[in-house]
Amino acid sequence: MRRRLVRGLIATLLAVGVAVPSSVQPARAQDVSGPVITLVFTALKISREGLSADQVEALVREVVGMVGQARNEIVSHIDGHVAARALGEMDGFAIEYANYAQFRHDRRWVRNLASRIITSASVDKRELDATQDDKAADAIGHALNVKYAMAEVAAVDAGYTPEAKTLLRQRYIQANEKIVQRLEPKCEPTWTENDAYWYSKTWLCTAANGETAMATETLNKVTGTWTSPQVNVEDLKLAAAVNSSWKVAKTTLPTLKQP
Repeated sequence: MRRRLVRGLIATLLAVGVAVPSSVQPARAQDVSGPVITLVFTALKISREGLSADQVEALVREVVGMVGQARNEIVSHIDGHVAARALGEMDGFAIEYANYAQFRHDRRWVRNLASRIITSASVDKRELDATQDDKAADAIGHALNVKYAMAEVAAVDAGYTPEAKTLLRQRYIQANEKIVQRLEPKCEPTWTENDAYWYSKTWLCTAANGETAMATETLNKVTGTWTSPQVNVEDLKLAAAVNSSWKVAKTTLPTLKQP
């Protein structure tokens, strides 16, 4: 997104980031996909280890605070109405989730909430496949990651069978695999002949939402050696994707695939 999708979480949350070389110039200094990544990791931890009262309260604050900042961050693009539905439903679920600590022991209430969140995320997943607009797909990617994370936790209190929880996780993994495949930043090099001794090679990576990161490396024509450190294009993709759901999917998929 051109503006911040998220502006921070409660102070105790784990900060998640990726180190990049100092030569990298990202579109934004702050990684606003980090809070979504943190939400996913927190939800997975709770779903595996059980739900303590403190963990649930922290998760609720995390969801409500993050989504509250995100509700107006829909960019203008061809398929804007698609992203608007996905993010709007995410916002509505966050309002209900504010009551989660109070009602989590009411299995009927939790099952109803979990069912509606999963249905909404399933629609997001289908629309991610259907839309041709990368910016819309990127916004949908953020929405479905938040929804599936909420559903992972609710499924525990709802008493889902192991088979049902496994199926939910498979759908979550499939959605993020699609995001990684489709929304990977595109990187192109440009060569510049500086003088008789040096070439410069500048990499420009562009994320699905249009934001960019750039880094330059230099080659000595005489010795054939590069300046150190040479540009790591994979790190540059992550720098370009600071606001993109691609970084969320890329970072969380290994953990999602763990038993």
